[in-house]
This record gives sequence, structure tokens and C-alpha cells, in this order.
Amino acid sequence: MRAVSIFGLIAASLALQGCVAAIIPVVAGATMARTTTDGKEPGEDERAAEQQQAALAARDELSQIAATPPPDAALRAPPSAVQSNLADTDAYDELIRYAVEQGAASARAAPPQSAMLSDPSTLRAVRAPCVTNIPTVLIDLDPEEGSLTTGDATPAPAGLIQGLARLREAQIDIAWISGQSAADAGNIRMALKQSGLDPESKDRLLLMRYPGDRKQTRRRDLAKTSCVIAIAGDARTDFDELFEYLVNPEAALALELLIGQGWFLIPPALAPASPQTALSTD
Repeated sequence: MRAVSIFGLIAASLALQGCVAAIIPVVAGATMARTTTDGKEPGEDERAAEQQQAALAARDELSQIAATPPPDAALRAPPSAVQSNLADTDAYDELIRYAVEQGAASARAAPPQSAMLSDPSTLRAVRAPCVTNIPTVLIDLDPEEGSLTTGDATPAPAGLIQGLARLREAQIDIAWISGQSAADAGNIRMALKQSGLDPESKDRLLLMRYPGDRKQTRRRDLAKTSCVIAIAGDARTDFDELFEYLVNPEAALALELLIGQGWFLIPPALAPASPQTALSTD
């Protein structure tokens, strides 16, 4: 490890079975992980100068944003924290309202706003352009700590079920994503059906297809055939995997502008029935 400025790049490599996944450069807090030796490589000085210029430009932009009070004081919480009002149904309402507005723009042949980042490594709230005019809402099923567990699902909040029905009526597609294996697709489909979230089992399901597959890859796959107008989950890592590699969360301050404007923190949409729930229904 070699110390650099607050905008140093992290090269995060994810190991596949028998091979190494693509290296993902991410602007991070105070350290940079190297995947090569510490010796200088050809052109390293030039690249360092370019990175320094980019870091200075990003710092100026972040300073301007930091000087502006956020619209919601809750945004000052650390990115790893789930907001205290996460249990409020207002979180679902905000998601549905935004998606319907974006869907209406799509129906008018106006380009909807994508919720995908153009270049995550810059840590700037610049959206990737949509390659299609098919509006899609992506919802992460995994809880912040751990993975989705299936079984007899509890009924989802009525407001969310009604909101999803409203999206379908507006010709907005819905996709669900989980870190679970594609081999569990049947169980997850059944849980979505039992909970009322996908009563006709027509929504798209994004699961891991092989060892080492990543949610980020699945999100990008979806963006190749749909315009991902909104992403919802209970943690910022559900929006982009860059949040998994940040050393200093404040480096991603600019991305807070997307909360409520394409990115939505919501309570977990799907939860298995617990023994306490079962006892309470007797």
C-alpha cells in the first residue's frame, strides 16, 4: 500500500474460480491497492500527473457541493448507515412517484434519466445515457447484512404492492436482483409471488449465474436492454459496487445528489416468515 491523496484510486480485484476478475478502478479515501509491483512502469509519471489533475478537478467540484446544505439532513449520515426513517412507507411512495414521472417522460419519447453511473471511478453524479426507451425499476432483495433467505414469505406492505401495480400499468418494467444463485430462482419466484410483490411472476429476475458473478455485472447487463430509471435497496452498495471499496465515504459526497433522484433507500421488500410471525398468527 502506498499513501496518496483523498482521491487516490483503488484497484479492487474480485477472484473468480481459477482466474482473476476484471480490476475495477474506484476513487477512494486515503489508500490505493496495487495489483502490480511497487516499481515504476512505463508512462507511470504521465499517468500520475493526469490522475492528479483529475483529482484536483474532482476536489473543486466536491468542495462546491459540500458548501451547499443538503436538502435533507438525513443525507449527512454515514453511507453505511440505514436511515432511521427507512421503515416509513414514504420511502416506497417516493420511489413510485419518481418512477412514474420518468416513465411518463419515456412515453412522450423524451429520454428518461438513467440511474446508472457513467463512470463510477470519478465519483461524480454523472448518469450513463440510456440505450433503450424501456423504463425499468431495479429493486435489490438482499438485506444490508447477509443474503436473501427464502421460505414462506411474509406479505409485503400494501403500499408497495399497490405501487408496483401502478408501475406495471404505466408500462414500467420491474426487475429484482439478489446475490443468490440462479439455481434458487424457483424459490425466489415463489417468495415474490406469495408476498404479493410479483403476483403473476412476470418481473425480471437477476441472479448470479456462475461463481464469481457480480451484481454490478448483472446491473450493467440490464442496462444494455432497458433504461434503469431507478434503483432501490436498503444500502448504498445496492446502487453501485464502488461503495464496497471506499476507504473514506466522504469522497463519494457528490453521489448523494442521486438519493431520491434515481437511487432510493427503502426497507427490504421481501422477508421470510419468522417463528415469531408464525406464533403471532395462531
